[in-house]
Amino acid sequence: MKKSVVYNSIFTIVRQLVGTFFGLLAVMLVARELGSEGQGQYSLLVLFPIIIYTFLNLGTPAASVYFVAQKKYSLREIYSTNMFSCLLLSIFSFLLGLVIVFYYKDCFFEGISDWLLISVLMVMPILFTQKNLQTLFQGKEDFEKFNIVVVLNQFGLLFFSILFVWVMKLGVIGAVMSFYSAQLLMLIVSLFFLRDSYGLLIPNSFSCAYLKDSLTYGIKGHISNVLTFINYRLDMFIIAFLMDDMAVGIYSIAVALSEKIWIISQSVSSVLFARVSSLKTDLERNEFTIVVARNILMITAFGGVFLAFVGKWLIVPLFGVEYADSIEPFLWLIPGVVLFSLGRIVANDFAGRGKPEINTYVALFVAVTNVVLNFLMIPKYGVLGAALATSISYMLDVLLKSFVFCRSNQVSIFDLIFIKRKDIILYKNQWQKLKK
Repeated sequence: MKKSVVYNSIFTIVRQLVGTFFGLLAVMLVARELGSEGQGQYSLLVLFPIIIYTFLNLGTPAASVYFVAQKKYSLREIYSTNMFSCLLLSIFSFLLGLVIVFYYKDCFFEGISDWLLISVLMVMPILFTQKNLQTLFQGKEDFEKFNIVVVLNQFGLLFFSILFVWVMKLGVIGAVMSFYSAQLLMLIVSLFFLRDSYGLLIPNSFSCAYLKDSLTYGIKGHISNVLTFINYRLDMFIIAFLMDDMAVGIYSIAVALSEKIWIISQSVSSVLFARVSSLKTDLERNEFTIVVARNILMITAFGGVFLAFVGKWLIVPLFGVEYADSIEPFLWLIPGVVLFSLGRIVANDFAGRGKPEINTYVALFVAVTNVVLNFLMIPKYGVLGAALATSISYMLDVLLKSFVFCRSNQVSIFDLIFIKRKDIILYKNQWQKLKK
């Protein structure tokens, strides 16, 4: 039976909080063991396969959520077709990664050995398969299993970091092994759940029609996902290009801590995408999204203020004195990260309505702005410049998406961002239900 949005959102948030706790412990352990330079190298190594995956997944994970919710194709057809496409895409991604290693390594990976870069590329098949399998639970709104897999990622990262980095003292190599092992753990558990609950294991129902529809839908939003990822992470590569691995390590801690504010918006967005995809009328979608958006913005704003207050006092005790320079960029990232929570909700509404191309247009403009600002500000202000550029870009993203949403749906911007009395009543009612 399909659970309510509030139920799914609350339990997704709880499990995200648990996962974040494990993840933060893993970041602390790795950062302290590797130091700022080693942390910078590890951050770049992990980003390497992730950025290739982001560029080459062709929007298939988002398409899986959309079409599972739409029920146009059977779950077996979607599963089988995704397994086939994942194999082809991961092979191509690995080959592209080899080209980057052999011809463009010195631009961003100077000081990192070729064999370490090649070994981290071996995660590509696991990464492609796991991401696509995980979205099947999201599309089915089976968030209990979805959240278990998400939490396992962070728990696995902590467990394997303790084993490979702290106990075995393998340094950067151990940190990469921890990332690889956590991804493999998620894949194994996802396959177990799919077999146990849906009878899926051997792919045997390939669908050309679904593959065509999946690519048609996915590519419309894929460019947006790529550009959004550029807004998230390209600043680290620009820092590596203009500065050094130590600066990347310092900035990566500021980013990792500030983005914990997204726990709530990420949790609710995953629920919202699947639910908006299943709603039938624009009126239902409008009412649903504006209530979610303004409440998430309010809660995230409170979280941002709290994190800004306590975070600056925690960075040095948690991560070590060599990360003291992370404090200022961390504080400057918070305003943009808070506002971007609203942009995430609106973006998933566009995707759920089958209009992911709107996100693409906005993301293209914001990505260009972000790159220009980073190249202007990093040489002058260092990692603080990267934080300022990213925060400004996030704000611009929210402004544009909110304007398009309100204009196209004839919704007031005040309804989208300001909390209302009926929202407080909703909280009281849900609290009573939860107590029961």
